[in-house]
Amino acid sequence: MSATLDNLRIALGSLRANWFRAVLTALGIVIGVASLVAVTAVSAGAQQSVADSIRRLGSNVLLVDGEFITVGTGQSATERTITPDDVAAIAKLPLVSAVAPHQDMESLTLAAGRNTTVVRLLIGVTPGYASIFNQSAARGRLISTVDVNFGRSVIVLGTVPAAKLFPGRNPIGQTVRVGSHEFEVVGIQARKGKLGGESLDNRVFVPLPVVLRVLLGGTTTHSVGVRVGSEADIDPATSGISTLLRRQHNLPPSYADDFSIEDQAAFVKEAQQATTTFRALTFALGGIALLVGGIGIMNMMLVSVHERTREIGIRKSVGANPRRVQMQFLIEALVLSALGAAAGVLAGIGSTQLISSLAGWQTLVSPASLAFAFLVALGVGLVFGFYPARRASRLDPIAALRYE
Repeated sequence: MSATLDNLRIALGSLRANWFRAVLTALGIVIGVASLVAVTAVSAGAQQSVADSIRRLGSNVLLVDGEFITVGTGQSATERTITPDDVAAIAKLPLVSAVAPHQDMESLTLAAGRNTTVVRLLIGVTPGYASIFNQSAARGRLISTVDVNFGRSVIVLGTVPAAKLFPGRNPIGQTVRVGSHEFEVVGIQARKGKLGGESLDNRVFVPLPVVLRVLLGGTTTHSVGVRVGSEADIDPATSGISTLLRRQHNLPPSYADDFSIEDQAAFVKEAQQATTTFRALTFALGGIALLVGGIGIMNMMLVSVHERTREIGIRKSVGANPRRVQMQFLIEALVLSALGAAAGVLAGIGSTQLISSLAGWQTLVSPASLAFAFLVALGVGLVFGFYPARRASRLDPIAALRYE
């Protein structure tokens, strides 16, 4: 134990005597560890964001779209093709646990008194929409079965239009105008945040029959949310819905679908894959920085061995064990890498906070990631410090004493 403490004291004294060179040598370790900490935090935050997105979307949800169909690599608009009979037939499929037809209208202006705002979407919904898409009310209530059956002119506001139309006031019971049509506010949707850069709170919800008969005309819808039992049911349910709708729409085999079916979480999974790619690339960059830092440590230790050749010769001539000489230089390399790793951890945490504040990304720093980065840096110091330490331990004491 005392020998280890002596070696540690000697190592710190050597680094202190050549502190500027030590700082430059450890810079690669600092950059590498900071990169590992930052990328791990960003990746963990992105994965958490993906999990939150899936939870906000609703798990195991398919979106049957009768307005935009996939043509080649793009999309083409069609008439609204999803009929009430289609919705009823989809609901009877074995793998389907719930359905919710809905109709979106984009970029509408809402007014309340002198205040106006443009909402991203006005969505005509049924009560099933809330359970499939995990919707809840922060105040008041959501669209009910009675609202749908009687075509009531009621509206549920997202938090964004609620704040803009009724600043500092309770919106419940107030009147909102959409064009020439008036709606009574019955609820405020609980905050849902953003998804793919789009605010899920800049939306409003009204009974589906009101949208179809009053605002658009007709009875067909463009979209149906379908919840299946589990993730394993998504592919067979997609196939079953496709076969059903082709039969419902009397489409010959040579005709293309007049609808599309998408896994609602598919684009979130694509984002997750992009995050994985980004993490791999950044890990590679961090690994390169650590490699450079390791080479720097090896070079510095070789220089240190060269400069202290006479010291090594004296120690070995008075009986110093080669293992102790080797351990002395290994500890010096480990101390250098440990100091660089500590600085890198602090720099990584600071970089993570800076990324979060400037880019608005969700980040998550865990003790496990910090420990991993620190241990990797120690491993680099151990590996690249071994050769110089081994070389020092094998010096011939007579030749070392004669060295000038």
